[in-house]
Amino acid sequence: MASDKSGKAGILLPPAVGYSLKLFLKLLRKNKITPRYYFRVFAILLINVINLPFRAYERKRINPKFAGITITEEPVFIIGHWRSGTTYLHNLLSLDPQMGYVSTFQSVFPDTLFNLAGRWLFKTFTSLLIPGTRKGDNVVLDASFPQEEEFILGDRVPISFYYFWMFPRNIQSYYDRFIRFKNIPVEMKETWKKNYQLQIKKALKNTGGKRFLSKNPPHTARIDVLLEMFPHAKFVYIHRNPVEVFLSTRHFFRKMMPYLQLQTISDKEVGRQIIRLYRKLMNDYFEQKKLIPEKNLVEIAYEELEKNPASVLKNIYARLDLPGYDTAEPFFSAYIKQMRKYSKNVHTIRSSELEMVLKEWGFAMKKYRYGIPENITVTEQ
Repeated sequence: MASDKSGKAGILLPPAVGYSLKLFLKLLRKNKITPRYYFRVFAILLINVINLPFRAYERKRINPKFAGITITEEPVFIIGHWRSGTTYLHNLLSLDPQMGYVSTFQSVFPDTLFNLAGRWLFKTFTSLLIPGTRKGDNVVLDASFPQEEEFILGDRVPISFYYFWMFPRNIQSYYDRFIRFKNIPVEMKETWKKNYQLQIKKALKNTGGKRFLSKNPPHTARIDVLLEMFPHAKFVYIHRNPVEVFLSTRHFFRKMMPYLQLQTISDKEVGRQIIRLYRKLMNDYFEQKKLIPEKNLVEIAYEELEKNPASVLKNIYARLDLPGYDTAEPFFSAYIKQMRKYSKNVHTIRSSELEMVLKEWGFAMKKYRYGIPENITVTEQ
């Protein structure tokens, strides 16, 4: 059970409740489950089995109808490391009426989206159980709000980096296999692409948008694959002071993982995984961003977005030659005003941890000219 500052209690479960049952059982066989999480596995399986007939109907009767639909507008991909401001930017840009996106409900029940009985049952279920705010950062949650599509990219094809929420000991191997596609058969990769395109089409239909807007941090190192799918796609890369990224990511993992994991992992090991993950993701991005035509990439700083959001948004539309800014601007302004009341988490860092971040992530601090944040408290203990 999770509760939040909104006063609404909720229950968080891994998105595997909406996965292919066969795929989820395969994941269980391949990974060691810590006994304390056996009941959580039972709950996931129970919801999954209840959803099975609705899911099967949509896959057989509804999904084929999307085969003849063409994605006419090039997608916009928001990329960047977790806790770098991607959610704030995603929530803002999704207010543009032309944008379609994966909703929180679709991210959990991707094939219970358009059959009326299943949608009513499981959307009601999701709305009742989802907490009012996200545990890691107090961001408001709702079944219809924008969400990362990584959760559904492994619903039928066994390729999703976010399996790590259930099996955190595998985070590095999942990165290599499911972000960089190492040792993944070509035919499986192609199936993953087709499933992704299907989910984009369903997202556009569900949200009424014409252009797909993605916010998916794992895509930061999948630029080569995304360009295979959408050669003229547009990218917005957002970066933030690495010291704040480290503290925010660790805090987020500590708050979220207890509700999603199916195996234990030490806090110390989580910290090590975060350090390694950042280095991999950033180095892969610096290498792959060369593949993006200059006119299709804009890089922004979270600090500037926080300070001058209207100016940053206008620059994004101008640099990427996106239409519709004037139409979207009133929606942006209202949200920016609302978010002035948002309270961020306050962090402290031990001097030994700060030294480690400066050593391991100094390359990114140097590249973007970051120093030690003035708002971070450094302690000796």
